[in-house]
Amino acid sequence: MTIAKEAKQTVSIDIDGPDYVDRVLGCWQGKNAGGTLGTPLETAWGQDEPFDVWWYPELREGGLPNDDLEMQLVWLKALEEVGPGITARDLSRYWLDHIGYNFDEYGLSKLNLKWGLEPPLSGHHNNWFIDCMGSPIRSEIWACVAPGAPRLAARYAYEDAICDHAGGEGVYGELFNAALESAAFVVQDKQLLIDIALSYVPEDCMVRRAVVAAKRAFDGGVDWKEARRAVLQAAPHYNAQYSPINTGFQVIGLLYGHDFGEGICITVNCGYDTDSSGAAIGSYLGIIDGSERLPQKWVEPLGRTIATNQYWGGVKHLDVTPNPVPDNLDDLLERIRAAARRVLTHHGLLAGSRVEITLEDLYADDGIRELHRRSPNVVPFAGPDLDIEVDYREGAVVVPGTVKRLAATLRNRRVEPLEVSLQLAVPAGWAAPESQRLVIPAQGEQSVDWHLAVPGTQDVAQVNTLQLVAGITGRPAPRAVPVILLGAFAVRLSEVFEAGAGDPLAVVYPPEADLAISDLRHRPGAWTQHWAHGYEQPVADGFDRPGVLYLQTFVNSPTERQVWVVLDPSCPTRYWVNGVEVGSNTEYRLIRPNQKSADGIGGFTTLREGWNEVLVKLVHDGRHPAAQLHLGFSGTAPLNDHQFDLNRTALPWGDAED
Repeated sequence: MTIAKEAKQTVSIDIDGPDYVDRVLGCWQGKNAGGTLGTPLETAWGQDEPFDVWWYPELREGGLPNDDLEMQLVWLKALEEVGPGITARDLSRYWLDHIGYNFDEYGLSKLNLKWGLEPPLSGHHNNWFIDCMGSPIRSEIWACVAPGAPRLAARYAYEDAICDHAGGEGVYGELFNAALESAAFVVQDKQLLIDIALSYVPEDCMVRRAVVAAKRAFDGGVDWKEARRAVLQAAPHYNAQYSPINTGFQVIGLLYGHDFGEGICITVNCGYDTDSSGAAIGSYLGIIDGSERLPQKWVEPLGRTIATNQYWGGVKHLDVTPNPVPDNLDDLLERIRAAARRVLTHHGLLAGSRVEITLEDLYADDGIRELHRRSPNVVPFAGPDLDIEVDYREGAVVVPGTVKRLAATLRNRRVEPLEVSLQLAVPAGWAAPESQRLVIPAQGEQSVDWHLAVPGTQDVAQVNTLQLVAGITGRPAPRAVPVILLGAFAVRLSEVFEAGAGDPLAVVYPPEADLAISDLRHRPGAWTQHWAHGYEQPVADGFDRPGVLYLQTFVNSPTERQVWVVLDPSCPTRYWVNGVEVGSNTEYRLIRPNQKSADGIGGFTTLREGWNEVLVKLVHDGRHPAAQLHLGFSGTAPLNDHQFDLNRTALPWGDAED
């Protein structure tokens, strides 16, 4: 049914009625079908030409396992156990308990959690993949527990997305999906759904550009392949998991598909992140049409069981009692309906068993637009008397011998003023700032700033735990708020050597003349001290002219272990660990620095207990874009988890050099 666009018109859905159940079932059947169609075609890099696939390339009972679906089983479990007030902090604990995957943003955000960072900072720091598809693929659970309530669905989606995409387009992709899917329970006009979903993303974001390009192409009467080209021109990127492009492809399938099968095939044939975009368009159409209208050709072969990757550890502990996750669609359906009733009741949106809403209220409000303005470097902590937000300003990293800016905003939740004493407790060797006393008005707020002197390298660890301790006169003491500061990675850069004739990668320059040198501090070359704020290394700063540059850095490992060297360069490179060559690259290339980056360049090596030297040789001709290099360490297959207990903040001989 097409709904007229009068703003005050009321639409509704009964969560105890057959229509709601039919659309929820259609959502997950459609997601499974689209994901199964697209999974065999997924790549890490975008391709110029579309596919030509109109049936499942691979088919098995339950469909092909897909993180898009199985992670949302964990989110349902979390919602059941935590309740409707669930936050990003709650979800982050379920990440660590149940998500084994370390692909791209998954692994980097989990590394941040293991270092002690909380969302949204854990989803932002050192995360090259914040604009990607890891969170947009997790939107359906929020739509299904908030049917016909896209503002609520989007708020849950925001808490989810900032766990691993804070500050990036991945957040907007999940907001768009959650809003469209929630609204689709009460509105089935595709153009209207797109307009509603667009209201949930910022005016200047790339997700909007891609969607608008797809919509204009359709309105202009061109075919879906031309619409695909319009999306790629509006939001270009080489990474296949780039959220704006894939959101645009989803909208192409929604608009151009005359039925379910054609819709999911058109989206998947657009290419790029095909399992994710295929699963999303399958969900769109599954909710819009409902299960009863989905072609049996597409859904019957998949059955009603749910396939997962628990067998190899992609997800884990799914069957732990007393609350295992659903393993079939029927159980999933009943538990989603129970969760929806609880969520909608908690938020005052349920009248009996119905959600009733005007078309106007399907669109985003100022509360949603406020989410767009939130900083990924501000971490909230709720309390019974005080809500405290810690603002890390430029981020969580500190450089020895510098000044780190921090701030906190304290909000009084009580109806009387609160007299508060505030102390920032610091690690040994750090200078503690003076304590402060504040009087915070009833239901008012005050902010405090610190300029924290960071000590020398001997007192800066990989993870530095500070505590913001508040005391409230005449009231129970609130819990201390952790403030986690990460030590910058110490690196040295050589002077730039003239490349000369021949292959510069093969020419032996002074820093590599004696790879087994015992006095690493005096490895030949004119070295200068630099600091890396994450995996990205400051090599562009060292190339003051074309030629050959060396980077030297050190890793202190608490144990001997085999690791994968996550080394991803944009230019020709060779590198050694403890004097042994591990890998090389002869080309100028695009980077994609994930947990097992640059196959053929990254490689396995053994770190010994204690200090390990990493020496990297880079060549740049001055004609290509500025040099880029990412350097990290992950574990062995199949999970390749980032190593959180390695220390890279110092040099073996003590204080960093000037």
